[in-house]
Parts: sequence; C-alpha cells; structure tokens
Amino acid sequence: MNATKENAMCRMKLVMAAAIAAVAVQLLCVHSANAATNAAVNATADDTTPKPPIKRVGPDDAAPRTALVVQDNVAMRAAAKDSSPAQAQLWRGEALEIRGERPDHFQVYDYRRERGGFVRKAALLPLNGPAAQPDALLAVLRVVRQQPGSESLGLGLAAAYVQSTTAAQMNGIDGAEALDAMGTLAERLADRASRTQSRSDGVATVAPSAAETQVAAQLDVAARYGLRFRTLEREAGAMQLCYDGEAFRRVLAMPASTPEQKARAALALTRVDCLDPVATPPQREQMDQWRADVLDKVDLRDPALATHWRNRVLMRQSGVWSSLAFIRARRASAASAAGAAGATGAAAVPVALQVDASSAASRRSLEAFARVVPAELSDDDQPTYNDAAMRGNAMRWAALPMGAPEQALGPVKLNVAAGQPGETCLTLTMNGAKEGSAPLLRHCAWGLVMTASARINREGTAISIASVPADGWRELWLLRRTAQGWKVSVLPPVAAQPGLGYAEFAGWVPGGKELLVARESRAEGRYKRSYELVDLDTLETKRQAGDVTMLGAFQRWQAADWKGTSLSAR
Repeated sequence: MNATKENAMCRMKLVMAAAIAAVAVQLLCVHSANAATNAAVNATADDTTPKPPIKRVGPDDAAPRTALVVQDNVAMRAAAKDSSPAQAQLWRGEALEIRGERPDHFQVYDYRRERGGFVRKAALLPLNGPAAQPDALLAVLRVVRQQPGSESLGLGLAAAYVQSTTAAQMNGIDGAEALDAMGTLAERLADRASRTQSRSDGVATVAPSAAETQVAAQLDVAARYGLRFRTLEREAGAMQLCYDGEAFRRVLAMPASTPEQKARAALALTRVDCLDPVATPPQREQMDQWRADVLDKVDLRDPALATHWRNRVLMRQSGVWSSLAFIRARRASAASAAGAAGATGAAAVPVALQVDASSAASRRSLEAFARVVPAELSDDDQPTYNDAAMRGNAMRWAALPMGAPEQALGPVKLNVAAGQPGETCLTLTMNGAKEGSAPLLRHCAWGLVMTASARINREGTAISIASVPADGWRELWLLRRTAQGWKVSVLPPVAAQPGLGYAEFAGWVPGGKELLVARESRAEGRYKRSYELVDLDTLETKRQAGDVTMLGAFQRWQAADWKGTSLSAR
C-alpha cells in the first residue's frame, strides 16, 4: 500500500517537472523573439530612411515633357541632391526634356549635350497645359522682352511659340509680334556681345569676366534655335557682332505687321555699323542700294506710324542716299579719268549719267533730312540726327549743278581735272596767262573736289573749295597767296582719324585776313560742333562757339548761300 503511494507521488513529480521545463522553453523562445524584434527595430532606426522612388513620366501622362531653363549658371547634377557632382552648367533659354521628378527636382535629359541629370524645379519653366498655349507663351514673351540680360530666355519662348502655334496664327498679328520680338532680342544680344569683349593686358588675354561668360553662353543658346550672327572686325581690334536679320526680313514681308514693326525691322536691317568694312566699292554700292530699297518698304505716309519712328527712318534714308551719292560720284570721277586717257567721245555720255545719278541721290538725302521733325526727337535719337546731318552735309554740293572744270575767279583761273585713277588734280593759273605758262599752283590728292563750292575773297588772296576724300568726311581746301607764292592747306573736320564730319567755308571777313569756318565731327568716340573765326595767315582759330548765334562775326559776315543751304546751322 505504501509502495503504491510512493509510485504515484513519483509519477506526479515527473509530470510537474516536464510541465515546468515546457514553460521554461516557451519563455526562452518568447524572449529570443522579442530580442530579435528589438534588434531589427534598432537597426532600422539607425539606418537612413530610403527616398521615395522616382516618378517616371510617360508619353501618355499629363505631366510636362519639356521645360525651359529660367536662370543662368544652373547645375544639372548626377542625383537629386545639392551635394551631388554637377554634370553640366545650364543657361537661360535652354530646352530640356523632363523624364521624371522628385519632390524638389526634375529628372531631365539634354539632347545637345547627350547627357541626363537632375535640376531643381525652381530653375525650370515646364511647358505643359495652359502654360504651353500660344497666348500664354506670347504673354510671357512680352514681359521677358523688356528685361535686359534675358535675351536667350526670350528666344526660347519665341521658339516655343513658333512650335506651338498654327500657320494661321503665325501669319497673323500675334505671329508678327513673336517674330518682331525674336529679332529684337537677337539684335540686343549681339549688341551686348559687341560691348562685352575680352580685354588684353598687352601680353596675354585676361580671363573672361562673368559678364563675358554669360554672353557667350547665351549666344550659344541662340545658335541652337537657328539664329545666325556675323562677326566684323573694327578699328583697334574691336569686334562687332551683328544678327543676320532673318526674323526682321519675315516681319517686313508679312502683311499683318504693324507700321512700327516694319519700321523697326527696316532700321535693324540697314544698320551702317553692320556693313562689311572691307567691301569693294561695287559691293558697297549694291548693299547701299539694297538698304535704300528696304527703307522704301516702310510707308511713311501711314498715319498709324508714330512721328518718332518716321524720324528714324528718314534719318537712316538721308545717310544711305548720301553714301550712294558719294559712291556714284567716285565712279563718275573714275570714268572721267578713263575717258580722258582713252580720249573717246562716247565716254562723256555715261559720265554725265553717273553725275546725274549722284546728284539725284544727294537731293534725296537732303529731302529726307528736311522732313525730319526735330521737336519729336528723343534724347536717344539726337546722336543719330547729328550723324545724318553730317552725312547729308558732306555731299550737299553734289545736289547742286556741277561747276565747270575751269573757272575764272577774279585774277586767277582754277582748273580741276582727273589725275591718276581715284585722284583729282587742281591747277591754279593767272587769268589771261599765255598757253604753256607755268602754273601758280598744282595740287593732286585722293578724293572728290566739288568745283561748285569754289569761293574767292574780295581781295583775291584766298580761295576755298570743298573736297570729300571719304564717305561722310568733307575737308576744306584753302588756296592762299603768300610772299613765297600760292600755297594749299587742308582744314579737316577734326585732328583725328577720319570718321564722320565736315569742315566748310561759311564766309569771308573783309580785310583778307580772316574767314569763317563751320566744323562738326564724330571721330574716335567724340562728337563736336563749332563755329570758328580762323586767321588766314596761321590757320589758327581766334574765336569759336558751339552756337552760331554766340559768335558776332557769324552774325555779320556769314555767306548767304552757306546760311541757306548748309545743314550746319540747323
């Protein structure tokens, strides 16, 4: 009986031990699981939280596919982080394809560089939805057009407008406005590039400045949109960049263009500073005739054309026709010299026709200048007005009937004849001298001698005559009788490299000791206009004034024909 109880107690103890062991094992497993969970949580907390995946943009998505860069020197990076290496530097107006986006970056691709990367959204203007409509693009273009330094962005907007609009819209008023803006922005960018040039320290070229880098990059952007520029070399190694004017040509040919747009296009296409400086005279004449034809396409009688725009076209016409008058007069002089050498009677007819053509061109120059309304000139137009006056005045003698090659001037006789090709010879003899007598004076020089301008003083001791050696540059020749005989002296418009200007006879002062001279010039970057009392013996200026009314000698002794025909006293 006792043995049976002991066996039952042993079996109970074994069951309890097994149960305790099972609970212990279960608790150990739970503890291990909790430890593993805590370790995983701690590991996740220590690691960087992964970024959301890139949202891909497909062809059927409503997200934008194209964007324009709206800032300069924008970095396109390898990843959507500011610390990521830069793949390229972008400039205003560049077009990129959008392929995806992050919260603050676009994933883009640049087809020109054949490179992709990430760009901050703030630096891009996506073109999608309402923002890509022609009206919206044109509205933004109007704003950007007024901002200097944003020319490349404006060209990008204009290109986007051309791509998005229809043919009917392109040929309408809005299309003409877009092309006008494109031409204006391209011309302004070329002017900025001409003013911003690399400097030289005499040994090596200085590193380009930030402004030079910006202009070069924006010119590259403009070239991507098909705009072309010409580079011309000027004095002292300076370079002039000029837009070829394709957009302006289209504006000028469009019926929907406004009178102001046509005037602006004609002025841009006929700029004198964009003419080839090494063109031959026949090439220059052909170009000037084309410029005159372009300016004639502007209807100056249209009441919708503002007066200041009409003034600008008239001033440009005056300068162009003056240049044509000079070229045709030079051609007539060369033909005259060839005819004298060949001694053919038939040569006189074409020479006379060429002289008439030069005279007609000079008259058109003076007529255009006379139609300018000075009261409607702005401050910016005043230098152009002065330049037109100098060009027109330089050739004004060609508008008058040509003087005889041989003229009797009191006690002497003046003969003007052609010398070597391009050269004019002046011979002074005593009036009534025997044939074969030695001349009092013989002088040959390059240029046109205006025989109609010859004037002798009352005492018969001095003669003035106008000479035009270059387009827009007229000199005053003075023939003076001295104790050593007759001598010739040249009074230039200014003591500088020839530019624009004239020095002209304005009257003799009684007594044979003084004369009146009017000068006006723009040379070596300086403009000057003066009225002078000059000593005949020394050719020194005794008195001068910037206003003709401020010099008493001009009020008393100015020549009537000078006052009535010269553009100096305007």
